[in-house]
Formats: sequence, structure tokens, C-alpha cells
Amino acid sequence: MKRIITAISAALLSVSPLFAQHEVAPSLTSQVFSRINFNPAGIGNSSDLNIFSQSRMQWIGFGDGAPKSTVLNVHYFHENWKSGFGGTFTYDQIGLGNRSLTAKIAYCYNLDLSETMLLSFGLSGGVSQFSKDYSEDKMTQEASSAGIVLENESKLNPDIDLGVEFSMPYIMAGVSIVHIGQTEDVTTLRPTMSYYGYVRGTIPFKDDWQFSPSLLYAHSGKSTDVIDLGCMAFYSGFSMNDLMLWGGLNFNFNIFTNAPQTALMIGGEWKVVRLGYAYEMGFGVGNYNTHELVLGFRIPTSSGKSKYNSAAKKKKK
Repeated sequence: MKRIITAISAALLSVSPLFAQHEVAPSLTSQVFSRINFNPAGIGNSSDLNIFSQSRMQWIGFGDGAPKSTVLNVHYFHENWKSGFGGTFTYDQIGLGNRSLTAKIAYCYNLDLSETMLLSFGLSGGVSQFSKDYSEDKMTQEASSAGIVLENESKLNPDIDLGVEFSMPYIMAGVSIVHIGQTEDVTTLRPTMSYYGYVRGTIPFKDDWQFSPSLLYAHSGKSTDVIDLGCMAFYSGFSMNDLMLWGGLNFNFNIFTNAPQTALMIGGEWKVVRLGYAYEMGFGVGNYNTHELVLGFRIPTSSGKSKYNSAAKKKKK
């Protein structure tokens, strides 16, 4: 019986840093199109109502316990107030019986440094609920058959993020801190404070092409230091108005675990609808792969406008 308890404890403790890498490193599509779930300053300055959803099914072939996650971001900018407002909702299924649910509201203030420079300050706050259902864990079921009773757990944590973002027509950079004040190591019932820094460029090519190289660094806890390199290409030279296609490639690796991953992504935008797909290939232990689906909507308003915050929007909107 003691051996079973020890094995359960080791499994619960070891799963957290393993999955933390996937939770802390945002995909390239979310970096480009909607960032407020990891930087509230990324609301941008489009007065349209923007809705972004992303679903990830990770480690295909891993079996029970493979991570799944969903992100939903909604944001809007009020030009007269120089302020952006938004909300972000995330759901993660991490391992056997481990789930997290986060809901936050976000605010950012845009400061026009000049006609071509924009500085944004963002703050978001809400709650994160983490739960553990032991009935879904086969190892704990074995413990239960041995007479050990483990009660399901649930914990609600306050969650605050802070960020800054600087934009010009051909370059953008940002830094942020998420889960402020959560200084203990990550567990299945508690996040840990994470740090992001990123920069992205926009390179026009002829009239119909734009290229957007990017670099992101993410740090979380004692076992996650992720570097992400990527590049996306946008093409809008179609006879059909308002149609744009995009594709990209990115590569990331965790310095601590030395587990590299690469992803291929394709997608398109027509009028107010955006649809994208990404396939991520892992080269670490198990070589498990990930599918990602992106769906976005833009609801125009009478004062809709956008300046610098997106690689593709400069031309399209």
C-alpha cells in the first residue's frame, strides 16, 4: 500500500512540469492574431469587435491523459477613450483528471507616441479554477481497490496579468507577466508566474505579399524556458476582394528538457471570417503530434479602424 501511495504522489508531481511547457508557449497563430490571453496589452487598436477561438488537441497517439485546450478571446477598442476592452476564457485538460478553467477581463490604454508609434499598457484580472478528478486516473483506481480513498480536489485562484506592447508599421514588441503573485512551483491545482517577451516584424514584398518573422521567449517555474522562432507569409493578390491566404512555419524548444517541436500552419481570411489549421510535430520523448484549429470573426463597427498591431491587418483593414 505504501508503494502505491508513493507511486501516485510521484506521478502527480511529475506530470505538472511535463505539461507546463505546452501550456506556457503560445502557438504562432495566437501570437499573430490574438494575444490577450498572455498579454492584455495586445488588444490592439481596431474598433471592430474581434472574436478569436483556438482549439488544440495535443500529443495525438499518447492515449488517456493527452492535453486538450481551448482559448476564446473577445476584444474591442474605443478610439475616443484610447482604450481597449476584452475578455479571455481558457480551458485546459492536462493529464488524467486534471482540468483548469480561467476567465479574465482585460483593459489596455493606447498612447500615441507619434503618427507611426503606438505604446499600449494592459492589465487583466479574473479567476482560475483547477480541479483533480481521481476517478479518471487508473493509478488512483488501483489505490482505491487497495482501500485508499482519495477525494477529488478543486481550488480557485485569483489571476492577474500585466503587459506592455510597442507597435510601429513594420515592427512590434511586447513583454508581459501572467499569474502575478503565484510564486510557488506549478502543480495540478496551481499555476505559477510566467514571463513573456516577443518581437515580430512585417516585411512587404511587392504589392500582394507580406512576410512576418517572429521571436518569442517564455519562462515559467523551474523547468520551462521556451524559445520560439517563426515566420508567416500573407498573400492577398486575388481577384476576389477581401480574400487573403496565409501560411507559416515555426520551431520551438525548451532549454531545460531539450524537446524541440516544429509546426506547419495554413489559413485564410475572407471579409470578416478567419479560419486556420496547424500541425505540430514533436521530436522529444514519444514524438507525439498536435492538431490546432483557429476560427475568428470580425464584426465591423461604424468607427472601425486599425493601425499597426497585426502583420496582415495593415493592408487588409
